[in-house]
Amino acid sequence: MTRYPRRISFGVWVILTALVIGGWLLAPSRQSDLLQRKTHSNLEHLSAQLEAHILTRLTIAEYIRRQMAQGHIQGKISFLAEAHSAYELFSDFQAINWVDPDGVIRWIYPYKQNLPALNLNVRNLPEPKAALKRADETGKPQLTAPITLQQGGNGFVAYIPIIRAGKNIGYLDIVFRAAPLVQAAIDGDLLSLYDVLITDGDKIVFKNRPISDRAPVLSETINVGNRQWKITMSASDFNTEAHDTILDELVLAALLVLTAVVSILLYLTLVHQAKLRENDALFRSFMEFSPSAVNIKDLKGRYLHVNTRWQEWFNPENLPIIGNTLDSFFSEEHIDAVRYHEKNVVKSKRPSSEEYQRILADGRTVSILFQKFPILNAEGEVIALGTVNTDITANKRTEETLRLALMKAEEASQSKSKFLATMSHELRTPLNAIIGFSDILTGQYFGDLGNERYLDYAKDINASGKHLLSLIDEVLDISAIELGKRKLVMEPVSIAELLKDCINMVSQRAEQRDITIELRLPGNLPDINADMPATRQIFLNLLANSLKFSHPGDDITLSASDLGQQVEISVADTGIGIRKEHLATVVEPFVKGENSSLVANEGVGLGLSIVKSIVTAQRGTLDIESELGLGTKVTVTFPKWEGKDRNAA
Repeated sequence: MTRYPRRISFGVWVILTALVIGGWLLAPSRQSDLLQRKTHSNLEHLSAQLEAHILTRLTIAEYIRRQMAQGHIQGKISFLAEAHSAYELFSDFQAINWVDPDGVIRWIYPYKQNLPALNLNVRNLPEPKAALKRADETGKPQLTAPITLQQGGNGFVAYIPIIRAGKNIGYLDIVFRAAPLVQAAIDGDLLSLYDVLITDGDKIVFKNRPISDRAPVLSETINVGNRQWKITMSASDFNTEAHDTILDELVLAALLVLTAVVSILLYLTLVHQAKLRENDALFRSFMEFSPSAVNIKDLKGRYLHVNTRWQEWFNPENLPIIGNTLDSFFSEEHIDAVRYHEKNVVKSKRPSSEEYQRILADGRTVSILFQKFPILNAEGEVIALGTVNTDITANKRTEETLRLALMKAEEASQSKSKFLATMSHELRTPLNAIIGFSDILTGQYFGDLGNERYLDYAKDINASGKHLLSLIDEVLDISAIELGKRKLVMEPVSIAELLKDCINMVSQRAEQRDITIELRLPGNLPDINADMPATRQIFLNLLANSLKFSHPGDDITLSASDLGQQVEISVADTGIGIRKEHLATVVEPFVKGENSSLVANEGVGLGLSIVKSIVTAQRGTLDIESELGLGTKVTVTFPKWEGKDRNAA
């Protein structure tokens, strides 16, 4: 070494200079390679997210198909109820329809924005026709290529055949809007950092900008039902420019004049550090892009690493984590359960999972899928434990909503069908005969009955029959409201004129019982947006209840006030009132509160239930205040009529 100090020094300097200059010249290539790897990582992330989004929606569609095939969903009402639940979950659904076996769209949801598609025969359209043919041949769901929707915009359609007892009874038709679906799966920053093009064959599904040729262009193919989509991604010009860096020439000059040994040591150190940073960046990117809360612990239960989502969920105070254990963050019960799983994972060297409920730092109660897995070295020994906590609240909520909706629909359909059929046939027909024959007897159309008591009995029969028929009409009325069969015509209604008419209709009964009815109305009271006959029925029912349970000499007061966007009307009496324990149930069907001034003793407990149903159907509210022995006040609010006032010049 001492014989050739200059040569060695010069040789080291030349090597160092070549390495430094080479590294400086190659820096853009390394940046380009890093950009390509990031693009590839984001492309895989986008592809997985998009495939998962579509699979989730097709799973909901499959659930609806299965319910229809098994007969749990029958008829338009139950179908639209199920469609409404699914539509509320995903904003990228354009429509959820039922298509008959001939290819005609019969039922649509939502109705207004998809009205152009109603009664459309999709077999007359090229893409739907081909999809329906494949669905008939395979018996499996089929997706169309991108098409222009009847409702406007671009999207694609899933046709799902419904087979019941070996027979095709129609198709479930799910219409997707392409752009909202893709945007829901893509993180917002990706659209600004990357040019994205999604195609189905030669047709474009989605494109935010033309693909730039300044950066590497990468592609990925995903399966979307029976079709394949190609996702092409390239870094945007903005993203490419952000990765273009120029090494500091002063640093280069300084490196060139350093001694050979120092330069080599520094160079080796920098290379080593660069490799460590690259590996750490890849690891952190994987951790941070995960939508789940992820952590890694050593075999003693000490945390080695956690991602941001874990911090947000379990450590909002930002307490020190690395080196700490479960005891610093969780309850004793949770700690015991986690350590039990960790022991099983270490012993079996296999993953373990479980679901549990937890209140997060932001106050939300969520359902979490808890997954633990072993981290093995090259010899297959467990050296650490990983944990993934995934929020599955939305899935649980969807399952519970669909289950409850199905149960309620089945129970309501069966009970109403049996009840209405029995009431209509078994009671109304003979009652009409009883009333008719008793009318003949009381009118003595065929001659004198002979004995005055016969006439009294005939009158009692007639009155009882009419009373029973009115009760049956109330039952049928409430059923019609709940089933949506009672049509309401919304129009401007003068509440002042309506209340005066109602008072006139009950004034004779009030005078007979020595009860005073007072009307208190301000000037220029605006019209309400309501159905005139239904609203009249509301206040006639309320006035009748107040009269029935008021004493001679009591007062009934009707008042109204303008609340801005609503009009408030109150019916208050000084009658016997309602017990506090009955207030919560008096508006329920077939409930009669003891000493209630709102539920008729002679009825079946539907009067106030009908009022409540009609008010709700008109987007109004109903409130009851009462005190036993002091009277009752019922307050109803209606939306104000937003059109031109009828009294305007």
